[in-house]
Amino acid sequence: MNEAGFDLIGFTGTSLPDFHGEALETWLKKGFAGDMAYMGREPERRSQPRKVLPSARSVISLAVNYYHPDDPKPEGRASGRVAKYAYGIDYHKILEKKLKKLAQFIRETGGVGTEARIYVDTGPVLEKAFAREAGLGFFGKNTNIITKNFGSWVFLASIFTNLELDRDAPHTGACGSCRICIDHCPTEALSGDYRMDATRCISYLTIESKSGVPENIRADVGEWLFGCDICQEVCPYNHKPQLTRHTELYPEKRAGSWIELETIEKMQKDEAIGETFKQSPVKRAKLEGLLRNAAVVRNNATGRGPEGRG
Repeated sequence: MNEAGFDLIGFTGTSLPDFHGEALETWLKKGFAGDMAYMGREPERRSQPRKVLPSARSVISLAVNYYHPDDPKPEGRASGRVAKYAYGIDYHKILEKKLKKLAQFIRETGGVGTEARIYVDTGPVLEKAFAREAGLGFFGKNTNIITKNFGSWVFLASIFTNLELDRDAPHTGACGSCRICIDHCPTEALSGDYRMDATRCISYLTIESKSGVPENIRADVGEWLFGCDICQEVCPYNHKPQLTRHTELYPEKRAGSWIELETIEKMQKDEAIGETFKQSPVKRAKLEGLLRNAAVVRNNATGRGPEGRG
């Protein structure tokens, strides 16, 4: 596992317990997906690997610890905060490279006809559900997978294969009566029943949303320019985090922990983002989104700045 570049690995079958698919269906019906229409396209494919790879017999679930300390906030310069996952190079690219090597190893050692299909948070896969069933961690009330050694500071990935592999037991951990993440979410995105209303989540609002930040919760966004880590930072399982050993993630800085608002406000075209934040997830919000977010953050900081657009 270490040689393959992953911190956790688990194995499970291709059939998820019904409650995973039912939870997704309920979440979609409540409108919690917001502008993420892709979540509603053929949702059954997300919980049934054989609809993606008909020969699939096993799912390999993997995780990479990405925790790193934050940079200090720049003094005297208006800045917006960036979620930890977006500090450096886009993790999709890094994990995909690791997965391709592992998948190739599986094909070579599995024999003729062995298939292995990789996923890194981009395909129709309920990766958190498979991670739970493969024993990597349990669902937290912040809707993240919480692992024993790394808390929720992990990237998840999956491999579907037609090999019949020994299965791990599902993780049976739980948050118990703890509701710290729920109480600390400034926009009340967490409902307490292990569901999150994405339309109120700061990460969604600053990255995925095409509608902008609703006026009534703009002040609650605070300093967050791209993403949010509050529900992870306050989680007791994350109080003693382990530093990532993956140097390709850190200290390979791209956006860093803070971005000066002026850097965004001076940009005129999307191409400028690509040049400034090469290989960074920050590009995902595009210039329009980053300008919108910067306006909200500046207004929150000064009380006199431009209103958040959208």
